[in-house]
Formats: sequence, structure tokens, C-alpha cells
Amino acid sequence: MTAALMVTAVACNTKIKVNFEAKASDYVKLGQYKGITVSVDEQAIENELIEKKVQNDLTSNTTYDEVSREARDKDQVTVDFTGTIGGEEVSGFSNEDYSLILGTDTFVIDGFIDALYGMSAGQTKVVILTVPEDFEDAPEYAGSRIVYNITMKKVEQPNVPMITDAYVQEYFSCNTVAEYRQSIKDDIQETIDEQIEDAKKEAVLTKLQENCEITGYPEEYLSSKQSELETSIKFYALMQGLSNDEYCQKSFGISFEEYVKRAVAQDLIFQSIIEQEDLSITDYEYKGDLESFADKMGLYQLKTVFVEKYGKDKIVRAMLLQKAQDVVMNSAVYE
Repeated sequence: MTAALMVTAVACNTKIKVNFEAKASDYVKLGQYKGITVSVDEQAIENELIEKKVQNDLTSNTTYDEVSREARDKDQVTVDFTGTIGGEEVSGFSNEDYSLILGTDTFVIDGFIDALYGMSAGQTKVVILTVPEDFEDAPEYAGSRIVYNITMKKVEQPNVPMITDAYVQEYFSCNTVAEYRQSIKDDIQETIDEQIEDAKKEAVLTKLQENCEITGYPEEYLSSKQSELETSIKFYALMQGLSNDEYCQKSFGISFEEYVKRAVAQDLIFQSIIEQEDLSITDYEYKGDLESFADKMGLYQLKTVFVEKYGKDKIVRAMLLQKAQDVVMNSAVYE
């Protein structure tokens, strides 16, 4: 059963009343939230990002030579294909001179790329696959059986450069590999710093949830959070050709359902901290911080549009939750 929690903020003779969707103390046993100690390997994060850029540069400078053998991982292949559904060719599922790299590129229909392995130039293959149930580009075909007639036109093997002083001198105007890596570090330093901060935040929030006991989940809150996250996660999942569950497994190592519960648990913990610390938002703070808060949330809009879209109550709730998170993060100890 959902209860309402009224948090009253009083400062400068001004009060803002915020109605949270659940009473956090009914679902959370608050543990240590100040002085949380975590370890973050900053050097490993830096090295990983530099190596990623090195590999991207290698990919950009890789050339391909045509070969007569069967296609295998890392090869670039060029194919013609037609897709038929119900015996009729569908233009949106057909293409000519379509190139992709095996093991790297993706395709909207599962199983299509698998069929290309082992094919050689001139070979034709027929495969029967299924259009995804959540296929939005042509929803009228979602879940349909599709027959692909594929002709392999060309198989090319990669020539990947070796990372040597000569390589970096030719492509990057650097004298040595060490100088090249340092130039990458200088170029992406902002990204390195951001990812280190994200890693610290993730480590602290994970430890925070471990320190607190969640005794239950308010059903209405769980349902609304699921609807909210289904929309946001789906955007990123579709970009990678994944379902919400597959995306969460790949990105966070948990199912979508577990991801929703973790998000609800985090909000409930922060609400408990709001109660414990007697945190508040005044009208003065609200008006003064509205624009910067919208920017921080990635919502670059006029203040009036921002308020019209989300409503003052929801914005103040978000500000309060951010204040609670700041209490945790600002007192954390990093090793």
C-alpha cells in the first residue's frame, strides 16, 4: 500500500512541500552513508581509454586485400541480398554491394551475419530468419519469417598496422609510440576525468546499497519507475540492436527487472537520507538553481519550458534526491 511522505523545507521564511510516492522508512533500514570508503583504479581507467583510442586508430588505418578463401572473423565482406516475406521481396530488407566486417559490425536480423562465415566469393546461400518482435523500422513485419537469398561478392582480409615508431611517424606526426600515447592522453583527458568520476560514483552508490537493507518495494513506485526506464533504456538498447534486458546484462551485468529494482532502492535510500539529514529546498534555492540543475540533468531548455514539461513538484523532488546524493558523495573516501 502506498503512503505519502510530506517533506517540508523551511528556510528564509519560505516552505516547499514535496509529496514523495512512498514513505521510505517503511522499506529501508538505513546503514552507513557517510564516510563510505571505496577503491578506484584510476590508472586502469586511463589505460583502457587510451588503448581504446589506439585500437580505433588501428581500425581507421587498416587496409583490406581481396582473397579467394572462405570468410572468417575480422574479414570485410561485400554481399548482395534479397529478403522475402510471404513470398514477396521487401525492398527494405534487400541491398546490393553491402559491406560489413565480420565480428565487428551488427545487422538488424539475428543470424544474418552468422550465415556469412564460411562463404567465399561467388557463393550463394539461402537462410530463413525471423524479424525481431520489437522491430520499429517496419513494425508490420515484426515477428515475421524472412527468407534471405545472399550472394557473396567479395572477401577481403585485413592488414592491420603494427604499432611501431614508424607507424606513428607516418600517421600521427609523433616520433615514438610513447609520444603518440601521451598525445592521446592529452586529447582525451576530459573524458578520462569524467569516467574516473563516474567510476567513483558507481563504487560509492554500490557500497551504499550494500550498507542499507531494502525490506520491500512499493508496487506503484516500482511500476512507474519501470515505465520510465523502459523508455530511456530502450533508446540506447535499440542503438545496439539489443532488447532492454540484453542491454542491461551487457552494460550492468543484471537483468532489466533487477536494474529497475536497484533504481527504486537507490531513490528510497536517498529519501531516507533526506529524512535523516532534514534536507530541504527553499523557493530561493529552487529559483536560483533551476537553470543550472536543468543543465546538469542534460536538459538544455528555457526554464519555463523545463518547468512546464516536468512540473515544479517533480523538479524539487529531483533536487532533493541530488542533495542526498551529494551528502553521500562529498563524504566518501577514495583509496
